[in-house]
Amino acid sequence: MTLDQLAPYTEGNGMTKAYLDSNADNIQVMGADGNYTIYFLSNGQYGKGGASYNADLDGKWLKAAGAANTDTVQPGQAFWYISKTAATTPHTITVAGQVLMTAETAEKTCSATYTLIGNPYAVAVPLNGGVVTTGATKAYLDSDADNIQVMGEDGKYTIYFLSNGQYGKGGANYNADLDGKWLKAAGAECTDTIPVGGAFWYISQNQNNTVKLVNPLAE
Repeated sequence: MTLDQLAPYTEGNGMTKAYLDSNADNIQVMGADGNYTIYFLSNGQYGKGGASYNADLDGKWLKAAGAANTDTVQPGQAFWYISKTAATTPHTITVAGQVLMTAETAEKTCSATYTLIGNPYAVAVPLNGGVVTTGATKAYLDSDADNIQVMGEDGKYTIYFLSNGQYGKGGANYNADLDGKWLKAAGAECTDTIPVGGAFWYISQNQNNTVKLVNPLAE
């Protein structure tokens, strides 16, 4: 979907338009290399000092003042939305576009420590059974294992780690049913999900693995 489909501007919805990206709401999309492409919500002004105006650009997401774009965000590609006013005046943005409805499985390659991944489906994805990794690192402690970190509405993160099945003091106990599962605490079952429209950080210990999100709608 294009940026204007992803987060369309409507009058009075609390989104901030401006001539400069530093003064406007931003969408920041992380690429495979870990770098971000930044878009800002234009007020239509461009040129030296914003002296020129183009009504066709007013309320559009731009990479540079005066330049339209047709960039897209793919299913499962997550992004940051940076609001100028939400911290003091909470508001809701509309996210539009298509989600994956087929038996297709979304896959991401993790070649960096931190990879931002979005849920591309119209339903929540369970961590266990829904987020499948290859080449991942399992461990007894969350600090030694691959992590999934999900930010809540309060801005705080819930951290899950890929268990090697060990638990108890010093990891002396072992439960084969927990080996290779995502846990919040060693020895504890987890049924949490990645919500619809939700995203998460995948923290890779070896920076060389893949993450697949299995479609719960698949037969």
